Amino acid sequence: MATFSVAARTLVHLGAELITSDEVAINELIKNAFDAESPRVKIDIHIPVPQPVVDESISKINRSKGTPTFKAVIQEIKKEITEQTYGTSEHSRVIELLEEFDSHPTAEQATRTIESLNYISIEDSGCGMDAKTLESVFLAIGTPSKLTTNNSKDLSRKILGNKGIGRLAMMRLGDSAKVTSWSKGGNAHEILFDWRLFDDPTKDINDISLDIKSSTRVRQTESGTVITISALKSHWTEEKIRNKLIGDFLRRLQNPFVKPEETNEGADKNLQAGTIEKTKILGFPIDIHINGGARIPIEGMKKLLTDLVQTDIELEFNPKELSDNNGPALRTELIDYQRGNEPEITVRTTSELTHALTTSIVALKKIGPIRATIRWFNRDRLRQQATLHGNWKAAKAELDIWSGGIAIYRDGFRVGFSGQSTGEDWLGLDSSALKRGGFAVNRIQTVGALEISRAENPGLVDRSNREGLIESPESNLVREMLTKFAIDELRRYIGHEGHEEKKAKLDDIVESAPATIRARVVQAEQGLTDIRSKVPLEVQGSVQSIADHLHFIKNEVTRFEEASKLAGERREDILELAGVGTVMSGVLHELTRTTGHTRQLMQKLSKDESPQTKALLGKLDAEIKAINTRLRQLDPLTPSGRHRKEVFDLSALLNTIIEGYAARFERHEVKCKLIISNEPELRPVKVNMVRGFVSLAIENLITNSIYWVQQSIKPGQTDRCISIELDPESRTLTLRDNGPGISPADKNRIFTAGFSLRPRGQGLGLFIAAEVATYHEAKLVLDSADDDGRFRGFVLELPKE
Repeated sequence: MATFSVAARTLVHLGAELITSDEVAINELIKNAFDAESPRVKIDIHIPVPQPVVDESISKINRSKGTPTFKAVIQEIKKEITEQTYGTSEHSRVIELLEEFDSHPTAEQATRTIESLNYISIEDSGCGMDAKTLESVFLAIGTPSKLTTNNSKDLSRKILGNKGIGRLAMMRLGDSAKVTSWSKGGNAHEILFDWRLFDDPTKDINDISLDIKSSTRVRQTESGTVITISALKSHWTEEKIRNKLIGDFLRRLQNPFVKPEETNEGADKNLQAGTIEKTKILGFPIDIHINGGARIPIEGMKKLLTDLVQTDIELEFNPKELSDNNGPALRTELIDYQRGNEPEITVRTTSELTHALTTSIVALKKIGPIRATIRWFNRDRLRQQATLHGNWKAAKAELDIWSGGIAIYRDGFRVGFSGQSTGEDWLGLDSSALKRGGFAVNRIQTVGALEISRAENPGLVDRSNREGLIESPESNLVREMLTKFAIDELRRYIGHEGHEEKKAKLDDIVESAPATIRARVVQAEQGLTDIRSKVPLEVQGSVQSIADHLHFIKNEVTRFEEASKLAGERREDILELAGVGTVMSGVLHELTRTTGHTRQLMQKLSKDESPQTKALLGKLDAEIKAINTRLRQLDPLTPSGRHRKEVFDLSALLNTIIEGYAARFERHEVKCKLIISNEPELRPVKVNMVRGFVSLAIENLITNSIYWVQQSIKPGQTDRCISIELDPESRTLTLRDNGPGISPADKNRIFTAGFSLRPRGQGLGLFIAAEVATYHEAKLVLDSADDDGRFRGFVLELPKE
């Protein structure tokens, strides 16, 4: 029976792929200390000799070995290194190591001595390991020991490691390593690693043996582990340690939005007072030193930046609150520090979540609880404010460190380089901003944190290279949730989408829709050509009628394109463009159905001349007539009738619009009623407005109602209903439906451009309707709430006679 064999070099490649940087390597070793229950971890980077000097010394040894000049070269190296370290805290240690050179070492011994001059030590006082654990766990790559354990033993910490790759971090940092570990009441043991042995292409991994030897404890603690890594691969300098390792990485390793009571200092006080559980404590002390010197502090976000923050939005999702009775499940709080407004708190119900995310309660529960904070900085405003205080350069540098989008923090530790501008945009923040035509909420202006837990979010799994989350239904839902209810909400509040972004959305509709409509018309015409040759004479009239209507649609598309080209920057032009876009979208939707019916008719004709053929042709003719009705009643939007106010009969216009929607009402089983207040029949009601704009507003309101009554209807009712009431006395037009209604939380944002709770909604319909009212110096407002507190009506003011 054949089995797999694993080349020793596989371990080298595995480490290179999974541990992508020195910072990530050190982070993996920090997490090992955390999982071992150590109260803190100490990292000491000893670099008394510049790495180029070390490399050149080793090169000299290799060039001179076996030559008469070898001894002289060794003494020359000793002298040079001694001079390099003179007057430093490491001088005596270096001198002690170099004393070996006086005993005539071999080239290999001299090289090992030089490699040991610079080293990194990682020390903890955690639970430690005995000889058996070192062999069965530490030397087992991909061990399941942590995977099957959620919490550590004493501090109830959430275990961070679960892939067994942390020990490969040693390989990333240096070619040699020594691990010394001891458990409570046990003896110390050590393992020596020479990772270069694994690079031999002729050896399998089992050909390389590692000895576990008895040793002595290297620090005075009951238990612990000390890892010493030498033959360093990178050129470590004090500048690199302070700026890159600490300034860029370790500062961001822990969540900047942790509240004071959750930090170690605050937790110590609260634990003593019994006010919080120790499982709630976040943060892990990291003591970092250079050459055995004083601890280098690891700062959080500096006050000069926090004092200039513009807006925060916090999101909390708790699946335990999900329920079939439509209870609250998601909460957001938006805080504007600059304007000093009251925080905007929004609560989303279960049904709103499942509908907006097109998912189920079961799928949402699989995510587990999450919390996210997103902090937004307007860089232009920040520059102005910081310049006044004379610290713009420092503020910008600080923001550059922290910005980069939303970082993922699992149990308080950052996942890889998530949330960094040079890393992967796992949330798609920049691409989303670009698609919207604006660039306000992007990675360079946001600092964010998504808090998750290994125990409570099992479906959110780190990639093996720690660069983000593995694609899964849960991670996709988290992205959608953050985008829909936090990012989009922040964009709405900032209001930076503005005129250009709104116009860009409309431009996109206008530019793409005509070509698609033409393609649909061509399909329909091709279908008609085949139909004409196969149907009996008595239905040829219907075929010709359809052909005439299609020809009319093609001409109208051309006219609408011309109208869009003439649209400018004023409100009237925006509304014209919006009208064109709305018409194009509506016509495209109806033509898609009509083309489908044409294909259905073709399939029937190819089989037989069924009696149903005539009925299908009649239905097709009626649908295209309805499309043409909508086009004709919106004709004032074309260049010949641009934004010209006129006196017309609003009652008749409303009736025409409803007739144009008759087929759609029937298809979706919606009952629509038009009434004049307190009057049994319709009568003329004159208004002086732009006919096309009014049509546009009414169409958007009707389309909005049709969509929502299809989702659900008010409890206790059975039919889908829309009512349009025209009151000549109060000069108001009220449109109501019996759908799910609008949440009180959305009362002040329902008319904002870009706001939508539809899964793929653009958030333009109600905004455009409100713009129509504003153009006529009127208002579009929500009607009073129903008895369940939700809003189901819109009131459009009409100009006074």
